[in-house]
Amino acid sequence: MRPRILLVALADWFGPTRLPRALREAGFEVGVLADPDGLLAQSSHIEYRFALSAGLVRLGVLRPVLRTILEFQPRIVVPCDEAAVHLLQNLANAWDGARGPGGQLRVPMPPLVREILLRSLGEARSFAARSSRPLARKLAATLGIAAPPSAPVPYLQVAEAFARDHGWPVVLTREGRTGGDRVRVCADQAELHAAYSDLTQPEDVPHWLGRAVRYPLWSVLTGFHLAGDLTRPLQDGPLLAIEAHVPGRPATYTVVAYDGRALAGIAAVAEVVHPPGTGASTVVRLVNDRTMADTSRKLVGRLGFTGFGGIDFVRDEASNKLWFLKFNARPTPLSHLGRLAGGDLCTALLAAVTNAFPVPQRATKETTVALFPQDWMRDPNAANRGADHVDLPVDDDRLFNRLKAMLPRTA
Repeated sequence: MRPRILLVALADWFGPTRLPRALREAGFEVGVLADPDGLLAQSSHIEYRFALSAGLVRLGVLRPVLRTILEFQPRIVVPCDEAAVHLLQNLANAWDGARGPGGQLRVPMPPLVREILLRSLGEARSFAARSSRPLARKLAATLGIAAPPSAPVPYLQVAEAFARDHGWPVVLTREGRTGGDRVRVCADQAELHAAYSDLTQPEDVPHWLGRAVRYPLWSVLTGFHLAGDLTRPLQDGPLLAIEAHVPGRPATYTVVAYDGRALAGIAAVAEVVHPPGTGASTVVRLVNDRTMADTSRKLVGRLGFTGFGGIDFVRDEASNKLWFLKFNARPTPLSHLGRLAGGDLCTALLAAVTNAFPVPQRATKETTVALFPQDWMRDPNAANRGADHVDLPVDDDRLFNRLKAMLPRTA
């Protein structure tokens, strides 16, 4: 019997959409718990489909999540976005029942569900560090890993003081977002004020107003809205952070791990990013990079991490110094490219969960990859992507057509 794996998605993000095929080809039985109309659910390589409403989960309706894990009994559960990471971590920590902000009653956690989640996520004591840039930086420092100076930002004056002390430019970041939408590079005080406003108002003000309305409703509808919002970090602390800007080329290491042991990884540097400066990579170069691999292995070990993850770096090309930026406790858009890079991440995970002999990893043959739909969002009509490999899901018409529908329309 093939081991079962369950992918959980609360955000409509293209990053994990290619993972079901790679997992199925590796030998997993693939289940997906997500919105049936969402991007991840469009893959034709899913064998078990379970419907989920992200909106109801944020209101505290957890029964579909708990029931699916209990009945499907996957060997491992994989959160596919930031909200899913927080949800599964909070459920794994809910020893006396699950309840988040706004919750009226604790939802009992079946012991088997908690056992599956703890096995799937790894060391629970490191959950907070995985989701917080400042905490991850502190952990990296204990391992001798270089990271730019940084600080949490509870209010604007803290960011202004940091910029005075460290000089311009500075980088303002927002937890809980993905890609360039969470990062702003600020060259002066005016840009810092604009970035602070941009990264706080769109979510915090409506969220505060929404809570003023929803909390009384939760009190009235206790029998339905039970647990509150478990898709947000429960630890105290500001969602904004500021750091010194370090020049260089963005780089990433996509890793799969089991119980703190890095099994396989893909090192890549960005050739093209969109939007320029702080955006997500659209064309990457897969490389052999011992420093990135060793650094990532140390971080995975200290975190006791299990699952698919990604570690963000910046490499100063003048000095060749590698700076650690962030740990992402979820699959990255490169997770399915293992075979192209020299080692299949999904096959390595299968070997770990079944106690099989690990599959040897080949040295990466340097190659460039144009990512779909990322590079098509940058330029839908480019005649030449400037890459050796164009990563189109041509074998999956339903997913391919849905992703094409996201591209900007051209005249």
